Parts: sequence; C-alpha cells; structure tokens
Amino acid sequence: MKKTNIAILITLVAMMTACGTFKKTTSVPDSTTTTQTSVTDPMADVITTLGDWQTMQTGGNIKLSAGSSFSSAIQVRMVRDQAIYISLRPMLGIEVGRLLITADSLYAVDKLHKRYIAEKVSILTSGIPVTVSDVQDIFLGRPCIIGKGTLSEANKSGMTVNTEKNSLTLVPAESYKGYGYAFTFDKSNRITSLDIVPQGSTTAAYQVKYSNVQATNAGNIAHAINANATIENKRMAFSLNYKNIEWNGKVKIDRSLPTGYSRMSARDLFSLFSN
Repeated sequence: MKKTNIAILITLVAMMTACGTFKKTTSVPDSTTTTQTSVTDPMADVITTLGDWQTMQTGGNIKLSAGSSFSSAIQVRMVRDQAIYISLRPMLGIEVGRLLITADSLYAVDKLHKRYIAEKVSILTSGIPVTVSDVQDIFLGRPCIIGKGTLSEANKSGMTVNTEKNSLTLVPAESYKGYGYAFTFDKSNRITSLDIVPQGSTTAAYQVKYSNVQATNAGNIAHAINANATIENKRMAFSLNYKNIEWNGKVKIDRSLPTGYSRMSARDLFSLFSN
C-alpha cells in the first residue's frame, strides 16, 4: 500500500473545491447562448427535483489517477450542513484512512503509517465562502450557489438560466477571480456537469461530470462522478461511484483523533504527490 492513501482522501475534496483561488466578481452570461423566455420556469423545474435530507450513508468505490493509479472501496457518511466523513477501505472492509470535514475543521487519519492531519478547513477553500453544504451538494450532484446553499425558490434570483439545444445551464450571478461556474442539465432535468470556466473562455478549466442520476428520497442524486484538476502542478483525475445510498438514518461519525500518531501539516501532505 503506497503512502499516498491519506492524500487520496484530501484530493477527493480538493478537486471538488478546485475553484478555491476564486475572488468574487460579477459574472456575465455568454451572449451567444439563448436565454429562456417561455412562460415555463425551467429553474423551478430543476428545484422540484431537489428533495430534502438530513443524513446519508453509502458504500462505493473511488479510482484515482495521478501519474500512477489507485482504486479502493470507500464508505461515505454525511450529516447535512455539518459533516462529511469518508473512510478508505481497500481490502476486506478494513479502514486504512479516513477524512472528516466539518464547518471549520479538516481531519485526516492515515492508519497505515500512524499519522494524521488536523487543519482549518480554509486550506481547501482559500477564504471563499464555501460551506460544508456546498461540498455536499457537489458530491451529490445538486446545484448550489456558493455560500448561499442549495438552489431553492429563496435564492434562485442569484442564478441565470441559459438554454442551448437539449440542455439547460444554470450560471450563478457571482463568480470568483476571473472564473465562473455553471451547472448543466439534460432535457429531463438531470445534472450532467459542473464546469469551472475562465471568464471569456468557452473551455472549462475544471470539470465534474455526473451520470447515473437516480430519483431518491432526497431527490435526484448522481451516483457516478468523474472529475479532474491540477494540484501542486500535478494533473489528477478521479471517479467516484455510490451504491445503496441510505437516507435519514442514524449515522456514526468518528470525530476522535488518534493517540501515538505523528501530526502532518498540509505542506507535508501535498509534498507526497512529488514522490
């Protein structure tokens, strides 16, 4: 087992929040895209696919490519607006590493090498108002407005609706440091991608692709996620697949820090990628 196990857990979230260098600006929709003008409200149609939930837990698999490749079974548990817990279990269901993200903290434990990380969650967000709820939405394939929560009737004025061919795109009115982000849906209002695009460009700098979108007790949820990003000048890509998601049950989240383990810094963590 390579020593990058703990790094894989961090990378999963870091790639999902790859826009962490954004600075708030005003987004200008692409003038070549036709704005929806019919009497129907396509944004309201998307909102109706977003159900409520309080907890979730699921099994699944992750595959990571970063020069070399790695795959593992994982367990994912979430408490809405409070915590994301990811357990890495590559063999026989035995946990070798875990990651916990809360509103203000990031914890990661590498059991194989008896070390851990305890940091402010700001190492992932670089000061932008990304919340635990936002990261949960990205992991589940739910459109959100950064810092303002899941798309809803209450905040939909912060989104612009664009249509092109058989797709629907929702673009938040606010972007960050020359980048905008957009959620794209198919004609059945199932999410297909989250694109992070430099202003003035039509090509995404980072992209999260969603598939296997299923109707659940929590609304439409993507069960397959593929993403790519560049971290520490290293190109990385991962795929994540969920199975048998359980909603609103009792969820156990281990918040303890180990004794007798050595503490790593974030700098130590990312230096692993050069090995």
